[in-house]
Amino acid sequence: MSTSAALSTPQTDARAGTRRWTAYRPSPVLWCFLGSLLIYLALAALVSALSLQRTLGGGDGVSRVEIANRILFSRDPHLAAIGFLWGPVPELALLPLVALKPLWPALVTQALAGSIMSAVFMAGASAAFLGLCQDLRLPRGLTWALTAAFALDPVILVYASNGMSEAALLFFLLLVTRSLHRWLRTQSPGALVATGLYLALAYLTRYEACAAAVAVAVVVMVASFQRSRGPLSHRRGQALLDGFVVGLPFALAFLGWALICWVVTGVPFADISGVYGNGAQNVALGITTPHSVSQVLVNVEQALPSVLGMEPFLPIVAIAVLVLAVRRRDWCSLGAVAPLGAVFGFMAYAYVTRDVSPQLRYLIVDIPFALVMAGVALAPAPRRTASEAPDSAQSQVERAPAQAVPQARARSALSGRLRLLSGVVAAAMTVALGLRTVVSVQDPTSDVAPVFHALVSGTALPATTDPFAVDRKVSAYLDALRLPEGAVLMDDFLGFPIEIYSADPQQFVISSDTDFQQCLADPAANGVEYVLIPSNTHLGVLDAINRSYPKAYATGQGIGTLVRTFKDLSGFGTNWRLYRVTSGG
Repeated sequence: MSTSAALSTPQTDARAGTRRWTAYRPSPVLWCFLGSLLIYLALAALVSALSLQRTLGGGDGVSRVEIANRILFSRDPHLAAIGFLWGPVPELALLPLVALKPLWPALVTQALAGSIMSAVFMAGASAAFLGLCQDLRLPRGLTWALTAAFALDPVILVYASNGMSEAALLFFLLLVTRSLHRWLRTQSPGALVATGLYLALAYLTRYEACAAAVAVAVVVMVASFQRSRGPLSHRRGQALLDGFVVGLPFALAFLGWALICWVVTGVPFADISGVYGNGAQNVALGITTPHSVSQVLVNVEQALPSVLGMEPFLPIVAIAVLVLAVRRRDWCSLGAVAPLGAVFGFMAYAYVTRDVSPQLRYLIVDIPFALVMAGVALAPAPRRTASEAPDSAQSQVERAPAQAVPQARARSALSGRLRLLSGVVAAAMTVALGLRTVVSVQDPTSDVAPVFHALVSGTALPATTDPFAVDRKVSAYLDALRLPEGAVLMDDFLGFPIEIYSADPQQFVISSDTDFQQCLADPAANGVEYVLIPSNTHLGVLDAINRSYPKAYATGQGIGTLVRTFKDLSGFGTNWRLYRVTSGG
């Protein structure tokens, strides 16, 4: 028996255990995640309870909940019902929550699952942002100020609670930025592999991550080439190898998802060439690509207020980062912000050329991009290792050790001025955030205003402003009929809220069902009793029933007899008509 074991007593063991327990302190990153998650979940509960998702630009968020619901609880549940218009990560993240629908129906019927999902991802994004600020060695006060400016930004609050995919995109992009910055500073192989994995997940969340993948590949290969030593052929090989390592996960995700989409739907890129893709939706909505420079300039003029409204510091911090990078010869800083900058630049181009609809959410990367650049500009100059320092500079330091004291004093003075400047900037950003929040809340056209007014009044939107009111009316009417399985034919491209709000989703034959085309070709022969058709205008022209029977909404086109018309009162939804199928239809 050893001496230490002989001297050990229960009391000393207990004290040691207590010391080990008290020595553990949650990291600031964990506190940031938990704190922001509580805020986002509270707001998500409000948004879900008052059905504000579509008002907040979150119709797509409700649609994602419907996709997860049809995978698990539809008439024909199967994984291919995930659809291929969007990346699969948000829908897959929703499956564990939607699986709890029998225990907590509000997760689906109020799309609460989507709001929880976006809250968790945005809390993760806030934590990743704080971790990046720590990696930049920013002062603690400035780190928390910048993180608060991100986490409590009004636009961030909206997209942390409406169930859309912006939160997941920002989460993975910030992880990409942080791991890339770590690799640029340490050349850690693990950081390079992590960067590639995060890029793949970002792409499987939103397709604009392609721009980040290109930027990361270029940054990694250029940095690797410059750092390598030896013959030119060796440096090229090292650059290509590092580029391969970081690009392989993204390439596998890109090709794998395209192959699966092609096998299931017949087209590899449904978002581009699919019948419900962005291009088809823009045509249906009358959104056209500008054909002249003057039209482009008009779109730029319209986009600038949105960009500067979200981040008025963007031009200032962009100039500051460029100047400091040149002065310090710190190209790693520029490389670290490249993923966010590439996505922002790509989406700004798509916004101006109208390749996407002119919605504020497509420019949301502007917020972390500007704040990360602010952190880079305010960070102290990176420490150079002996291997990184030029030989001449290293020899001068060795020859003149007497210069170390004045240099240390100069660095201390610079550090003091930096802390003062950081405090001023942090205070300015905090004040700007508060003012912008007040303005956003008071502006009736802003994204935040509906949440604020609903919070004050404690009431849901009236039918005249609620775009989902007509869908609830349709669901309630059909549920009251107590129809058998597969009795109602409906394309859930626009009808997704109807299935969400229905107590019996199995009564619908929807577009993801394997026998949908068969039922569409001959409803009566396949046991369909009713056909639900949206008005054949705007996005309604993409509805599968309207494409197969262009006059069905107006006349029934031999399908059956009109039972009821459901009119939308908000101006943002769609009108529906319910036809009863006749045997001769």
